[in-house]
Order: sequence, then C-alpha cells, then structure tokens
Amino acid sequence: MKHVYLSYYLQEESPVYVGLKKPSIQSECSIPRDGYNTSIISVENHSGTHVDAPAHFLEEGKTISDYNLSEFIFNRVMLWECEKNSHELVTVEDLLESHLTESGLDNVDCLLIRTGFFKYRKNNVEKYLTHNPGISEDLIHYLREKFPQIRALGIDCVSISPYTNPASANKAHKTAFLGSEDFNGDTCSEPLLLIEDMKLQAVPKNAIIEKLFIVPWQLKGVDSAPCSVIAQLK
Repeated sequence: MKHVYLSYYLQEESPVYVGLKKPSIQSECSIPRDGYNTSIISVENHSGTHVDAPAHFLEEGKTISDYNLSEFIFNRVMLWECEKNSHELVTVEDLLESHLTESGLDNVDCLLIRTGFFKYRKNNVEKYLTHNPGISEDLIHYLREKFPQIRALGIDCVSISPYTNPASANKAHKTAFLGSEDFNGDTCSEPLLLIEDMKLQAVPKNAIIEKLFIVPWQLKGVDSAPCSVIAQLK
C-alpha cells in the first residue's frame, strides 16, 4: 500500500487562474528577532489544487463547509487517460470511444481525467493558464444522468473549462452544480464536486487507486477551498 499526494504545494510561485491574486507568504515573526517563526498567508480560495462546491456558481448552492467528512472520501476511483491539446474539450464521444461506459464506470464514485496538460505547469506557465483543455458541458450532463453514483470530477488543468471560452466555463460549472430537479432525466447525481489543478502525474501508469481523500481547508461559508488530495494506491 502506498500513499501519494495528487495536489501541489501552495507557494508564492504557484500558477493561479488569470485574474486571481498571486499567493503571498510573508514572514511575520522570526526566531532571531522574536524567538519563534510565524507567517502571514494570503491566498484566493481558488489557488493551487482546490475543490469547487456549488456555491462557486449558484447563489443558493452548497458551500465547502456544508459537506460532511465522509463526502470527501472516495472508494471507487477511476483515472481516465484522455490526452488533450490546447483548448480541446473532453467530450461524450471521447468517453464512448474509451469503452469505459461498457463496464468501467458502473460503480465509480470519483472520475479523474488525465489530459497530460500538467506537463506545462512548470515549464510553460502561460500556456498552462491560458491554453488549457477542459470538460464539455455535454459530458458533465451525460455523466450525471447515466452514472449518478459519481460524486466528483478531477482534472490536471487549472480549470475544468478552457480559459479562452468563458461561456463554456459558466455552462460546464453550472451543469456540474445544478440540483437533480434541473435535469430532464429520471435519475441524476447529486451536484458534483470539482477538483482542479490536480497533480495526476503522481499516479504511475497502470496503478490502481484504492481510495481517495480530499482534505479542504476548513473555511466556513466560502464557495470553495484549496485542498490536499491523497490517493491510496494498490
């Protein structure tokens, strides 16, 4: 049994979505001067690896503190290899071509999508932040109707939506966060949790994730929060 982080350290150099303030970590007290160390940490709540709750886009949606601990634990995790280039969307067609729908997703409660775009996070930050692929609104709708047991989606991009398509971002997030009554089908999952800017390269090829833990910062009443994500590998 092995445990790995699927989240990045937050630091002042962390790339953040365009328009967000960069993280700031400033020394407040130091051992030479004060006898102890403290720091003032200032970050926006969508910085680094973070988990989005419905209140991110819906006025009456659940905040991250509305979830109980068990809702951040996943026992049937699927890592889907779906390589994508700049601005491309992960679509229903991609899912059908992967054959995961035939048996692989029936019991999955968390679906992680490894596009490979993580490779630009360190060496080409501008591309990582402004050319990222994403997940189509139609795919999110399809997953929620056909596989209602899925409770979370994660991706190795700064956002689930391409930076160059803000309309798509709005629709994709809202589709993930809408209540069941807003769907036409008879069955639909509860609103999804979305994990963005994940370190999915930490999972070796062909490894099996036995369990996944999302550990958000314990912030009361905010829509979303930075988080640690821990995978237990088989």
